[in-house]
Amino acid sequence: MTIVHTDGIFSHEVSVCNCPGSDSSDWDLDLLRQRLFPASISKPKTAFTFDKLKRFTNNAFPERIPDRYRELMRVSWLWRDLKHRKWFCFGHDMEQDPGDGGLALFCPACPQPGLNLPADWKVLYDRDTIMRQYVVDGNFTAQHMKMNKPELDVALSDGKGYMVPEVPYQSHLKQSLDSKERSTCSNHRAINAANINKSNLQSTGIGATACAQHGCFVPNSVVDFQKGERYMNTDYSICNALGYHSESITKALVIYDVGCQWSINFRSRVKNSPSLLLPPTLEIVPAVGKFHLAAHKLSCFPRYSLNFIKGAGHLDREILETLWAPFNKISPTARSMTQAHRQEVYDDHMRDSNWKKLVGMVPSLLKKYKNSNKCLEEMNQAYEQLTTVLDPDKVAQWESDALRAEADRGEALDIYVLKGDKAPTFHEVWLQLTKNPKSPSGNVGSVAWLAEGISIEDSQ
Repeated sequence: MTIVHTDGIFSHEVSVCNCPGSDSSDWDLDLLRQRLFPASISKPKTAFTFDKLKRFTNNAFPERIPDRYRELMRVSWLWRDLKHRKWFCFGHDMEQDPGDGGLALFCPACPQPGLNLPADWKVLYDRDTIMRQYVVDGNFTAQHMKMNKPELDVALSDGKGYMVPEVPYQSHLKQSLDSKERSTCSNHRAINAANINKSNLQSTGIGATACAQHGCFVPNSVVDFQKGERYMNTDYSICNALGYHSESITKALVIYDVGCQWSINFRSRVKNSPSLLLPPTLEIVPAVGKFHLAAHKLSCFPRYSLNFIKGAGHLDREILETLWAPFNKISPTARSMTQAHRQEVYDDHMRDSNWKKLVGMVPSLLKKYKNSNKCLEEMNQAYEQLTTVLDPDKVAQWESDALRAEADRGEALDIYVLKGDKAPTFHEVWLQLTKNPKSPSGNVGSVAWLAEGISIEDSQ
């Protein structure tokens, strides 16, 4: 049985009383007689001592009880920082201080030259195989209220984890121009709400970049939003992620809900900002996750769909949406913390999220590998069955067109747009019917009556 006492948690062998006249169903009562409170009534496996459960208070003279909560918080704060430095090999090295993201875990499976790739990786792998994949998203539940006395805030690990260092980030925001461009695609809330401000908030949310394949937060790439999801915020996150352990990698896939709009002027924004760095030889392929792509214009489907990007794999690439769920539970608590405390709490939870991904990586990848082999065989059979009944000349032409579109991208991918007659609009149908307002049943004015009913329904 597991017994929880004031000085720790212990495991002891406990036997049920089998004396004559005893009742084994009263085992919970036997434990209570021994000052052990069982965690369950039927066959308890855990018990707490009465001393542990006793409230260390004094109802009559509460002022006589020493309050050491502040000291406990300070000690736990320092202890946590020292443990992190020890875990990341900075505990005994007084000559070196952790750099930006130095106290953060990243994905063990994503290609990182010098860490998990062989010396001749440029020869062994093509650029599509070694392509880094990122997903970008914002969370507007993770708000932060303005501090009364920000000058009293002390940070032990500013920028050492997943959130970016405060001073360089604020300097970047001051130097950046506030883009007023509206979305030319669908009514994207992320862009159109970029200028919304709340006076009582220091931050309206956070934005993060994670590896799209395995869902690990990228160190030194989580930023605060001051208004909405502005490009100056997400650009800083994306550039930091693109530069993290990616030396000599020449291709990166960036998946963003508004990737069709963000990518238009991204290069020019980087060029005009002294705080945004990007390798000049890096090719960036913008894309939109499969769930969000359905809300875009028809022309976005072929140009930003993951289905037409070589090396993207067969996943929805919406994994960052699932990572926000546990953060939504701690966000109300972190909302009123100091800037440093909030940053360290988020760093801790992101570090824990990446650690869980790390320890579960092998069984997860094995399961996906077996499933992909099965699906690959099924798709090959379906492809062969289809091509055998089609005109070989057309198949050859389609394959040639697909290769050309894959190489040229952009408008060349429009060959995948389904061609068909557009359905008539409401006004076109209404005008057509009004040419003959008398219906076959002889009711005059039925068209106007029906149009009025539809208008009333739309206004509700």
